Order: sequence, then C-alpha cells, then structure tokens
Amino acid sequence: MNGIEQISGITSNPFTAPLEYIVTGVDGSTNEYTVQMVAPRILGSGSLPLWFKADQLTLNDGDPIASWSDVSGYGNHISQGTPTQRPVFRVNQVNRYPIAEFRSSTVSRMDLSGGEGLYVTNSGSVFFVLRLVNTIPGGITLLNLDGSQGREISIDHPISTYLVCRNGSSCSNISALPIQKNEFLAIGSVQVLVTSAREYWNGSIKNQVSILYDYSGGASPNPLYLGNGNLDADIAEVLYFNTDLTEADVQKLFFYLNTKYGLSRI
Repeated sequence: MNGIEQISGITSNPFTAPLEYIVTGVDGSTNEYTVQMVAPRILGSGSLPLWFKADQLTLNDGDPIASWSDVSGYGNHISQGTPTQRPVFRVNQVNRYPIAEFRSSTVSRMDLSGGEGLYVTNSGSVFFVLRLVNTIPGGITLLNLDGSQGREISIDHPISTYLVCRNGSSCSNISALPIQKNEFLAIGSVQVLVTSAREYWNGSIKNQVSILYDYSGGASPNPLYLGNGNLDADIAEVLYFNTDLTEADVQKLFFYLNTKYGLSRI
C-alpha cells in the first residue's frame, strides 16, 4: 500500500487520503486497488439528519454528559437536564475512541423535544457502534423517533436480539440472533418503505424479513430520545438516515465504522 508492505493486524493506515493497494497473487500476478474512506454525510443522497459521535464530546473521563451535539448539520442536539440521569463519558474504550456510558441503575437517557428532518418516508436506516452490557425487563430502547407510533430501535430481554419497532404497536425481530455482551459491535438496520427490513453486524447482513410499519403519521418537529432509562450499553456512534440506504452505501458506511473502531466482519 503506497509502497508500504502490509501485515494483517499490525500495519496501521490513516485513510485520510485515497490509498493505493497492490495485491500480489501466489502466481506472481498483481492487481491494483484504490481504497478511500467516504464521509457518512454524503451517503443516501444527503439524508442523514442525526449523527452522534462520542469523540466529538470535549469532556474528561468520568464526566456526566449534559448535552450531545448532532453533527449531521440539522442541529438535532440531545440533552439531559437531570444530573443523576446523565450518561457518563469514558475515554479509550474502543480502538482508543471514547463512549457514552448508559446505565439503567442511573436511568440514563438523552432527549430532544423537537427534531428536524427526521421523517420523509417510511424508509429509514439506523446504525450504532455499541457494547451491550446487559438487558433488563421493562423495554430497552436504543433510539426512538417521534415517541408514540414513531420509529423505535430496541433490544429484547432476556435474549438480547435487535428489534425494529413501531412505538406503541409492535416490534419485529429481524435476525433473532442475540447480540453478544461486553464486545463492541457496529449494528444496524435498513427499512424499505412498508415492505422489508434487513439487519447488519459489522457490515455482514444477518437476515431480511417483511415489515409493515407505517410511520407516515410522524409530526414535525419530532421528539426523539437515545436510551429510555432501561439501557445498559456503551455507545460510541449513532447514525440515522431517513431513507433506505442502498447496499453499496451500507457497505461504505460499515467500511468507515469498521476502520475507525477496529472492527471485523462477523
């Protein structure tokens, strides 16, 4: 790569500019490839209205997180006015990046009463980099848009499966695979209109099912919350696109997430 021999799991590359790779086969033949990191903001034709990154927080280890700025450009910033319910900032948690520590013992969550640009169609794509610590009874919400009857992404209990829901209606178990605990994972889902939804782990598709959730009644501006007080997880990054990303865009996004956080396909 750019004249530097690559050793798997050892050689570090910045990806701040296009990288030229030359791959040599056992027969001595070579192929050249150009690899370039793509900014998530340009994916989905610029349909990213929600983007939280823990590495954008300017806090010290152990500080409570009173507010978390949305870096999508829409200004959908979330906050927690009750000091005891604030998640906690922790440094050097995943590939040297920080996280927001949400714990049910402190009922931690973050909210926004009026969001912008969160509904266009029923299609939507949601992604998280997180480490699940535990599940508890009572409904475990990762992200909820528009509250009642809105789009919700949750985690089941006691089997820690990823759920796509219509709040107040029902949830769909896409892959039925339990999320491993105490390990970081880039996980997400893509809903296509009121037709189907598919689930991904670190870029690998785990399953696709039919889904009929209609969110067209969502009002504007929209309330949202990250965590619902029952969440026990460490969150490094959250992205929501109000469209169904193409498979090509999904893979570009996971290339960004996997490279940044040192994750591998599973």
